[in-house]
Amino acid sequence: MLNLIFWFYIAVSAANIVAKVIPSEVLDQFTKPLLMPLLMVYVYKSSIGKTTKRILLICLALLFSWLGDVVLMYQAEETFFMAGIGLFLIAQITYVVVLRKSSYQRPSLNLMKVLPFLGYGIILFYVLLPAGDFTLPIIVYGLVIMTMAIMARLREGNTSQESYQLALYGSLLFVLSDSILAFNSFHTAIPYAGVWIMITYCAAQLLLVIGLLKHAE
Repeated sequence: MLNLIFWFYIAVSAANIVAKVIPSEVLDQFTKPLLMPLLMVYVYKSSIGKTTKRILLICLALLFSWLGDVVLMYQAEETFFMAGIGLFLIAQITYVVVLRKSSYQRPSLNLMKVLPFLGYGIILFYVLLPAGDFTLPIIVYGLVIMTMAIMARLREGNTSQESYQLALYGSLLFVLSDSILAFNSFHTAIPYAGVWIMITYCAAQLLLVIGLLKHAE
């Protein structure tokens, strides 16, 4: 059953990416709202009989991601775009909490591990800012998603190697996806931006979920 859900998610992700290439608004609006619910079903089927607060938090992160996906389908309107950012902000905060709980002990701060993320964040802010009314939302969201990626990096040695690597790759792809979105929206238009955003986003969510599920309580 899990394999079926996994491949169904891959198929729907591929269909949504195709919708961005064609482009097809109808196919996009049909497939995008299916993505996160499929991952929630995957989490549920993976955790039957062992539902914990950590599992519920993963589902909560996916729920707010789904709400963000749906709202951002109407991002042409500034109100919806801001609402989408807010919903994904909650999702990222939830992922930070889940990553912390998916560690055997509180991850200790290691400057050498954190420095590349800080450097990337500073460069990104330098390129994107100022951005008018979006300056503060970009700063807040950027800090939170970098915190999420840093937390994933600091899990090394505090979980299984497989869980650490999958969640880290997922977090990095999430940062990349949002970086493409921000650069395309606030700096310079990127050819086929929607395609690259969805490729990295779909992979990021899948890797994060599987990585977090691989953590042994």
